[in-house]
Amino acid sequence: MEQATTAGSWLIGIWEMLQTIGLDPQPIFARAGIAEESFRNPHQRIASDKLSMLWNVITEVSGDESVSLAAAEQPRPATLDLLMYTMITAPTMEAALQRFIRYIRIISDAAVFSLEPGAEGAQWLRLTINGGQLAVPRQRCEFVLITILNICRWIASKQINPLAIELAHVEPGSTQMHARVFGGPVRFCAAHNGFLLSAADLHAALPASNAALSALHERFAVEFLDKMDLQRFAPRVREVIVRCLPDGSPPRSVAAAALCISERTLQRRLEDEGTSYNDLLDETRRDLAREYLAKEQMALGQVAFLVGFSDQSTFCRACQRWFGTSPKEFRKSHQ
Repeated sequence: MEQATTAGSWLIGIWEMLQTIGLDPQPIFARAGIAEESFRNPHQRIASDKLSMLWNVITEVSGDESVSLAAAEQPRPATLDLLMYTMITAPTMEAALQRFIRYIRIISDAAVFSLEPGAEGAQWLRLTINGGQLAVPRQRCEFVLITILNICRWIASKQINPLAIELAHVEPGSTQMHARVFGGPVRFCAAHNGFLLSAADLHAALPASNAALSALHERFAVEFLDKMDLQRFAPRVREVIVRCLPDGSPPRSVAAAALCISERTLQRRLEDEGTSYNDLLDETRRDLAREYLAKEQMALGQVAFLVGFSDQSTFCRACQRWFGTSPKEFRKSHQ
């Protein structure tokens, strides 16, 4: 399965945090399978599982379950790269957070944020992290939330204390660090991760607000995302697979030849994006089958052919694996 990824600039912030608390980041990153040179380019993307593994190793090496909050006073705005400029020149904190949500993919498509209404004009900034095969450790969520809160404090040039903080994980043995760094009441075992900002903090004018620069930075952000989407490799491979499927399941060699690269390069680039050729092939066939089965006018034999199966019995077995039911029953249940 193709994993969500995070930009190298975010990992540089973790590297510097480890140095601040007296830990050597190099062996820690190496144990998590992340070479320093692989993220020193701020636009290099790291698969979600590697980031979760990194926080597991950090917690183990430090022996501190609250290590994610240990250097929380430092805002590290550079971790947001271009995204920071769109926020700092916004007119208000609410506008800055709306831009943060709009352009978060510059930094990560693993972290999903939303603004949701609270009482008396306050709003929750909610966080969801999409992991891969590994469970997302709580330290990773805590580090993201405290980093974003401190960046909000930095661009506002004042202390912002949330009205409430909610964390989805169970309450740890000691919560003093959480209360100190977040600056508000913390509730554990919540349905979501996030913090609640007051209407006054959200609507206050930002000191570096600049309408002309703001428009310029937003344009740069849009252009960056467009370029990033064009550079992603997995969608290009998926397009080749879709074109080849009516001739049967295309082997990796066919996809590599269509893209004018070696099989080894194809596999390496897909691994960098957290997936593999076989996973991408299977996901593409499954997604196409789901789409085609929703079209009643298409015969089941046609669907099997279009997703690369030479006979319906093999297609039926694949549908059982993908959907837990036969093609006919899947179509009936999704009419």
